[in-house]
Order: sequence, then C-alpha cells, then structure tokens
Amino acid sequence: MADETVNINPAEAGDLLRKMKAIASDLWREPPEDVSAEPKAPQERPVKSVIRRPKIGIDNLWMTADETIDWTDALAHEWPSDGLTNIAMWKFYHKNAEAVLNGDLTAYAEVLRKANPLGELMEYADGINMRAPDPDRLEATFAARDDLMEKDGKKYLSAMGVRIARDLLACLPVSEVKVTATYGGRNAMAAVYRRDQLLHRNFSFLDPVALSEECGAVFTE
Repeated sequence: MADETVNINPAEAGDLLRKMKAIASDLWREPPEDVSAEPKAPQERPVKSVIRRPKIGIDNLWMTADETIDWTDALAHEWPSDGLTNIAMWKFYHKNAEAVLNGDLTAYAEVLRKANPLGELMEYADGINMRAPDPDRLEATFAARDDLMEKDGKKYLSAMGVRIARDLLACLPVSEVKVTATYGGRNAMAAVYRRDQLLHRNFSFLDPVALSEECGAVFTE
C-alpha cells in the first residue's frame, strides 16, 4: 500500500482545539457561588513574568538554528516520537530515513526541497541555492544584499555562513557544509564549516567572523 500524505489544515486544527478546551472548561467548571454568602476579600493574583526574546536579525542570526532531525529515530518510528513534528513531515522523514542514512544523494535532494531548511533566511539574501555533491557534504551559495553588505559586510557574510551551516547540518547527517557568498557577480566569502567544529559551542557569546575564519573563510574585498 502506498504511503499517504497527510495534510493538516491549521485553521481546522485551531478550531478543534478551541472546542476541546471549551468542553474541558465545562466539565471542570466550579459550581456557582452562593450570592447570599458574605463577599470574599479579593485575592491578589501572582504577577507573571514575561520573557521577551530579541528579534532575529543580522546581529544575532547565528545564535539560533533549526532542530536537528534524528534520522535514526525517524527510521524506527512511523509516528512523531517527540510529539511536536508535523505528522505529514514525519511520514516524509520515515519514508526517506533509510535512504538518507545510506547516503542516497537523490534522497538528500528531496529532503532539501521538502524541508527547505534555509527558507527563513531568504529575507537576508537575494537568492540561495543548495546542493549535495556527496553523502558527507552539503554546499550552499547565497547572493549578498547590497544594504546589508554596506553596514558591516564581513559580519553579515559570517552570520549567514554560520547560520546556513547550522541549519543544513541539522537537516542531514553530513560532516561538513561549504558556504559561498557572492556579491556583484564575484565570490565575497567561502568557508567550510565542519560538524565537529560547531559542537559544544555557546553561540550566544560567539563571534561569527572569528568562527568563520577558523573554518577557513576567505573574504574578498
């Protein structure tokens, strides 16, 4: 029997969730208070602390990254073991897990198209391309934006390089990612980010330029 793609409609899912919450509220609602009883003194409600996360931008782009896809787990389970991954996407992972773990480049390309790990970065570039030249390496090329290059070109290119590498390493089980930036029709930066170089790093306090140079980055003026 062929695998069936499951499409989840966010609007329908949200409506169902609201209905379930309403039912639960009716079942567990406390009985009405006796209006004849003496009024109770109002109780102070605890103040909830609100955590405001900084907006993602060039100044902190490298600090975050996609969650790593556990392909071994995807191979072993037909349903999301984390309870968070979209069911349709998990079925896609499960279907392709064996081929991915065997280093099948066709499966790699299909995962890159379907998962689109660099989709969130499109607003920071004039174009991004991805390819899988061999089972242990991915490559990405992005065209730098004029306005971002003018502000701090080296930091911008490095921020993009680190973030692209992190997202691609999270997507597929390769050992390294080569990132090339182009500007004005010429190469502006090239670096190879290895998985072992990015392990156990505190990206919140990391200089993307220093890391990119450690990974062999060459910047062209």
